[in-house]
Amino acid sequence: MILVDTTPLVALCDTRDALHRAAWRHLTSLSRETFAVCDPALTEACFHLSHHGQRRRLRRLLEELNASVLTAGGEVSPWWTVFDWIEKYADHEPDWADGYIAALCGRDRTLKVWTYDKEFRTTWRRPDGSAIPLAVRT
Repeated sequence: MILVDTTPLVALCDTRDALHRAAWRHLTSLSRETFAVCDPALTEACFHLSHHGQRRRLRRLLEELNASVLTAGGEVSPWWTVFDWIEKYADHEPDWADGYIAALCGRDRTLKVWTYDKEFRTTWRRPDGSAIPLAVRT
């Protein structure tokens, strides 16, 4: 399953985004995958996609991808893990969505993250210190 971060969501829905074309190429290459989004990434995307038309495109995109909302399920929320993770990487000023994605990847080792944030390649790790698998290399 591909966990989609904020940056591809914004790039796919904002034609002015510098990564718009690359995101569509990557989406084509990932078209056979199953997609999921977590609430923090969706919240960030809505913040960056402030126009009604952009949010309409976001909704349509998520519907067309048949993207599921990835939550903690029946488990305890990963909040405490996210807070610990943010503290660990405080020098790099991570945001909540990045920590949440890292925590979810720590819980589900099958997840791959689709992001354009370089920190997922260079810095961020799962809570246990292992690399976060990426769906796309940029």
